[in-house]
Amino acid sequence: MTQPNLQLRDIHLPPPPGWWPLAPGWWILIAACLLLMGAAAWWWRRRMLERRRHAAVLAELDRARDRYGNDGDLPAYAREVSQLLRRVARRHDAGVVVQQGNAWSASLQALAPKVDVMPLASLETVLYRPSATLDVDAVHRSADAWLRVALPVRRRHRA
Repeated sequence: MTQPNLQLRDIHLPPPPGWWPLAPGWWILIAACLLLMGAAAWWWRRRMLERRRHAAVLAELDRARDRYGNDGDLPAYAREVSQLLRRVARRHDAGVVVQQGNAWSASLQALAPKVDVMPLASLETVLYRPSATLDVDAVHRSADAWLRVALPVRRRHRA
């Protein structure tokens, strides 16, 4: 018996895996990155909108003082500033809208403890007695300081 002339070929390795389709770990990493970018974009947009709202409120306070400087209508100035303060305070507690006198002053002080709210308390006097006097510069400084503290909405956890 003669042996057949067999020529064996060398072992051939399969080709290296391609880069596509990606392995499951890469898909998870891509999804996590997309989620993080989406969350960052949402946070940034929300922050910019909040900053615009705050700037609009402070600009409204400045416009009220400018109008007072032009026409000298003290009751109108007091009304505009008082309404602005109540709108901002309402974001924290809806009950402050109907408060007056000492309760209103206490609510203002509670929202911004380090701000002197005594000039703001004098706004009610001018609202109901147009002949009363008011230190517009002190009210404007106090309202500006109060708004800068009270504008950022604080999250309150309910038990």
